[in-house]
Amino acid sequence: MTTEEGPSGETGRGRGTVGTPAWASRQLPVSAVARSRLLDRLDRLDPVAVVRAVHGFGRTVLAEQWAARQRSTGRPVAWTAGPWPADGGAWVAVRDALTAALRAAGGDVPDAPGPAELAAAVDATASPVVLVVDEGDHLDAPADLQAVADLLTASHRLRLLLVTGARYPLRPSGAWHPVLEAARRPLSVVTLTARDLAFTPDELRAAAATWGHLVDDTRLRRLVDLVDGWPALARAVLDDTRPGDTQPATSAAFAYARDVMLPEIGDTALLHTAMLVATAADQTPATVRLVLDTAGQARSAADELDVLLRLEAVGMLVRHRSDGGPSRWHVPGLLREVLTRELERRDPEMSARVHRALARAALTAHPPDPAAAVEHAARAHDWTLLETCWVDFGTYLVATAGAAVDAAYAPLPDAVTETSTVLALARAVARRGEDERDDPRALVLRLMIELGTLALDGAWRSRTPAGRWTGAAAALVAARARGDIPRAMVVVRDTEVAAARAGVAGGTSTRAYWWFLLQGGRTALLDGDLGTALELPMRAYELADPSRAPDVRAAAAGHVALVHALDGVLSDAERWLVRHAEALDPDWENRLRDSAGDVAEAMVATDHLDLPAADAALSRLTLAVHSPDVTWPFVMRARVRRAVLFGDPETGLAELEQIERTQHVWLAQAGLVQRVVVRLRAELLLALGEYHRVADLLVGQDPTGLWSDVPRARWHLLTGDPHAALRTAVLGGRRRRVNLADRTDLLVLEAWAALESGQPALAVRAFRAARRVAGEQGALRSFAHLPGSVRDALVLESGMPFDDHELARLATTGQVVPAVGRLVPLTPRERTVLTLLDEHGTTREVADALTVSVNTVRKQVLSIYAKLGVHDREAALRRAHELGVLGPERPGR
Repeated sequence: MTTEEGPSGETGRGRGTVGTPAWASRQLPVSAVARSRLLDRLDRLDPVAVVRAVHGFGRTVLAEQWAARQRSTGRPVAWTAGPWPADGGAWVAVRDALTAALRAAGGDVPDAPGPAELAAAVDATASPVVLVVDEGDHLDAPADLQAVADLLTASHRLRLLLVTGARYPLRPSGAWHPVLEAARRPLSVVTLTARDLAFTPDELRAAAATWGHLVDDTRLRRLVDLVDGWPALARAVLDDTRPGDTQPATSAAFAYARDVMLPEIGDTALLHTAMLVATAADQTPATVRLVLDTAGQARSAADELDVLLRLEAVGMLVRHRSDGGPSRWHVPGLLREVLTRELERRDPEMSARVHRALARAALTAHPPDPAAAVEHAARAHDWTLLETCWVDFGTYLVATAGAAVDAAYAPLPDAVTETSTVLALARAVARRGEDERDDPRALVLRLMIELGTLALDGAWRSRTPAGRWTGAAAALVAARARGDIPRAMVVVRDTEVAAARAGVAGGTSTRAYWWFLLQGGRTALLDGDLGTALELPMRAYELADPSRAPDVRAAAAGHVALVHALDGVLSDAERWLVRHAEALDPDWENRLRDSAGDVAEAMVATDHLDLPAADAALSRLTLAVHSPDVTWPFVMRARVRRAVLFGDPETGLAELEQIERTQHVWLAQAGLVQRVVVRLRAELLLALGEYHRVADLLVGQDPTGLWSDVPRARWHLLTGDPHAALRTAVLGGRRRRVNLADRTDLLVLEAWAALESGQPALAVRAFRAARRVAGEQGALRSFAHLPGSVRDALVLESGMPFDDHELARLATTGQVVPAVGRLVPLTPRERTVLTLLDEHGTTREVADALTVSVNTVRKQVLSIYAKLGVHDREAALRRAHELGVLGPERPGR
């Protein structure tokens, strides 16, 4: 392994005695892993090699292995190690070790030879002679250095291996040692640093086996993450980890790195630089520049790369090279924690300053790194900055944060959370157990409601200017959850006034404000204010920084596309869908994908009669009815359109009735959602031929309402009254606020009704207008609601045929237009009697319920039979259910 002990357990130090080779019988540890790639490089040494690394990289073991290889070839090997006794010094130890090795090989060496005499004895041997100086950092006395240098330059057969720590710097030409400077001529040097000595994963697995540990792939990956290729730390972790432990035990390795490795380096500039660099999560020239500038260290333009290379050479940094890309450095996880804590202990003020600078840099990076920002802000104990992290990236942190983010927020003291609603909630989230974690989307919505409730109740507290916009956005979500759309719109207007007064200094250039604009647009959509529903998200899209807020830009673009799709302006919807796709970030898309873009895509696809595209978009949507999620009514609208157009209205009606049974708060309090749901029911009932039920629906609504013009005109046509249909279509098309989709529908219905009314010129004019309007948008849905014979007649009369592509799309639709039916002219009293007849068994029971005579009920029943064209009670009820007079027949009846 990496032990640096002699065979007796003592450290490999001593000068040897004349006539006895130092460590002549040195025994290699049985756990040592032979690394041919390094031994082969040392074989090339001529005349000097330096193995340079801090403690724990197996530098002495490697030297022992190479020395054993040299002995096996018959070469004399002398070994000595510092520190040396003061009475003799390093030169005496080197001289005695070489003398003993040469005499053991049969050489003739005088007693106490000088450098020249010893060099002559070395050159007289039949093969090169190897001298290993372990712990070479201690070879520093000027006289000793000069004597060793003279020996080295005088002999052409001596091979010197210096095993050193990090005391002497690394130069561009290789490792440096005072011996090399004392030599009178340049010497070729082979250098092995910690970068070379670090174990590869395969070597680490092999070494672990010799240490008695079987390491599977998962544990090996965790070990590499912690210590990379540092063998001494790896063994400390493995020896400290019990077989049943799910996580590696790091306390022993942590103590080794802190108590053995750091003192060996000493309180030097290199160690201080290492502590500064280790504070960064990602070690790059940019982060090195940032931490050195923050620490006030003078540097040159090339310092950043030089610092990285010097730290890599001693093992504190690991470099990963990538094909075609720049190299990347990182500090092994365990060592990074050791160095970071050491800086906090030695200079807490400097540590806080560096962490604060790194947190701000992570927030403003392109792209930002919110998790790193949280970690640094927490280490700096900068609570305002920690709130900023959550204000800007709270939803992202909820969706993606791991243990590191939870560890930053969970221990926040009460005195801090009392000053910030955001931090209080962040702490609560961090303290939740794994079994309390929802899917990210549901958790984010619930958090927004909790925050918004506090804001609505006037209990919002914030440490930052941008915090007010987070509170306002959350207030909108909470108000929508209550169904209080008017209150939400008041928040929108009041906050916009505050934003205009606050300006950029008030936080309007932050994610929090951009997110508020998006939520304001969604609230306006529920309120039916399409102008505001477009304006605010478009402003959010324009203001949001693409690298800092890709989720806001993507959500805003998707929302704008949805509003355009609902309005029937498909060309604009498609342009915004392109922007939506361009802004999507994979991290957000996989965890918190916003559904507005998918709904818009489904709406556009149904207008184009593109069934595969519609199904693809709908497959990404779930009909989960959550109050804060404003898209679910429009998801239902897209699904109903698909059901009506492609032959599955029964399923669509069942889904709609399931939503109505939930008694969702918006069905009672949000006017737009009420109108959407009622219109969807009307469209489904028309597709099913339930004309009586549609009549009941239309009678119960405001006949002047914009929402009812299209289903009312279609109902008149399907019940045989084209004149009424024509009036409804013409009047509806002239309304000022009718959207483009409804205008197209009404023009198509006007053409159909005019044709049925014997007004071909009017029919042609309306059909041509519909084709022009729809053609600009590529829309075909309205024409699918025409009976085939009517569509053919209008095409023939207008001279505006559909092309082959359009005909193919129209042919994919199902039975969109049901058969024309007739209404049974029952009086309100007769419908009441028929309903009671369905509920009670006899005429007597119906009479008792109405408190009238049996004869009166019998006369009304006979009138009902005549109008329905039947002769008995069972046939009347069956026929009434078929026509929709009584609604669908109940199971078992």
